[in-house]
Amino acid sequence: MKYMNTVNEMLLKFSEELSDTFTPREKKQIGKMFLMHHLKLEAADLLIKKDEEVPSEIVEVLKNSIAEINKGKPVQYVLGTVHFYGLDLKIDKRALIPRPETEELVQWILEIWKGRSPKILDVGTGSGCIPLALKANLPDSNVSGVDVIQFALDLARENAELLDLEVRFDFANAMNLNAYNNYKWDVIVSNPPYIPIDEKAEMKDHVVDHEPDTALFVPNDNPLLFYKVIALYAKDHLVPKGSLFFEIHEKLSEEIKSFLKDYGFSKVTVKKDLQGKDRMVHAQF
Repeated sequence: MKYMNTVNEMLLKFSEELSDTFTPREKKQIGKMFLMHHLKLEAADLLIKKDEEVPSEIVEVLKNSIAEINKGKPVQYVLGTVHFYGLDLKIDKRALIPRPETEELVQWILEIWKGRSPKILDVGTGSGCIPLALKANLPDSNVSGVDVIQFALDLARENAELLDLEVRFDFANAMNLNAYNNYKWDVIVSNPPYIPIDEKAEMKDHVVDHEPDTALFVPNDNPLLFYKVIALYAKDHLVPKGSLFFEIHEKLSEEIKSFLKDYGFSKVTVKKDLQGKDRMVHAQF
């Protein structure tokens, strides 16, 4: 009799074989994600079809996926996709994996700009998650994203095409936005590198070993480097009552608030994320 790998058996395989760096609940959730993705099923279908056989080629993919995850490769990179603010984005080592805190930043922008058609610039766009989520929810907006990493731009453009969203992605260095000197924006947003290099040792291996350093770390002696340059650009290129949004390091909120006021931004608001950490800043003149 031919041995069958059923949906239920493959789910059990994830629970039994994934490393104990994951909780039992996480193992179960990861198994569901992979089965849903590769079998193109909804969550409810996993129960309904629990005794159905999984095709042998997909069984091999799933086994290889478990092995890759156990080697420390981030789950999202192994899966090749990440869910972000209602969108399924392609993701791989070319860009940082979008975090839930960044979804909270997108939510804040949408709360302030809902029902309008702003012209938006995202600086350091990575996978394109921020501008694509904004465009999907503000369909009349004009949205651009820039990055200095060509690989990341390629990924962002692939995501725009897959999602059929009209967002312009260009090569530009956050430290030199001269190519955009003739532009005026309603919203400038950035989630720049903000982790001092000293904190690298405290971070999880799967982040440090696999995600791009350039998207994470800044010099210890100049952690506000990107914020200051982008804020100076915003000072000259935001329309009246335009918005500057940053995702920030929780320990830098007071310093960021202080220099933004020094730069002439009168309305500066710091917002905590769902973990209670200072994570976002909104500034206006």
